Amino acid sequence: MSPRMKRIQLYIEPEVDQELQRLAAVRRVSKARLVREGVSWVVRENRGDHEDSLLKIVGMGESEPDRLSENHDEYLIEQEMKHWNRLVK
Repeated sequence: MSPRMKRIQLYIEPEVDQELQRLAAVRRVSKARLVREGVSWVVRENRGDHEDSLLKIVGMGESEPDRLSENHDEYLIEQEMKHWNRLVK
């Protein structure tokens, strides 16, 4: 455990614990890491610091304005996938 981390205890349902164990095995990480990732995600999502995917596309089409109107869905999906990939690392 990193010296920067604070130790806490929590209670979870047995079913959630089983799923957490399964996911940890699949991802080859500890259950504690998954819990930390989940807690960090909840804090970020509720703090208001996250950027909306719609705001991230502002200015993307400056070089090719006609392409933005055609591909805006792809740009949104790309930004959302980058967001989720950062959360699961």
